[in-house]
Amino acid sequence: MRSLLMVCMPFTNRWRRALLIPCVALTAAALQQTGGLAEAAPDRRMPESQLTQSQKQQLFQARRRWGLSSYNQRLALLKSGQSCLQRAQTPDAGKTCMKQQKQARRRLMEQGRQVVNAERRRLGLTPLRDFWWQGQGRG
Repeated sequence: MRSLLMVCMPFTNRWRRALLIPCVALTAAALQQTGGLAEAAPDRRMPESQLTQSQKQQLFQARRRWGLSSYNQRLALLKSGQSCLQRAQTPDAGKTCMKQQKQARRRLMEQGRQVVNAERRRLGLTPLRDFWWQGQGRG
């Protein structure tokens, strides 16, 4: 039983760092073997480096407009999160605050992604994909 607990215990930081290099090397080797991400998935969006200067500028302007227009929302979100955590008296209350903050941040990020995708579509570019947490298999 004790040996089973030792096997199931999480790795220490030293082991995590030691295992990071082989993991990165294996990932790089696998990508090189398949021809890289861009070749392996032809439906992926165009990398920023392949966009024209005009497209880059227009995407920047759309992101900038969104960033400036959503600034007050983001600030209010931070303040409400701070207030919620200050009022929290139990671990469960703190956890609820953190969960609400995370959901609100995700909604705001989704709105920003929709704004950028509208601009990408207008420019004839592939829209950004959903965020990883919106993928299949998530409940």
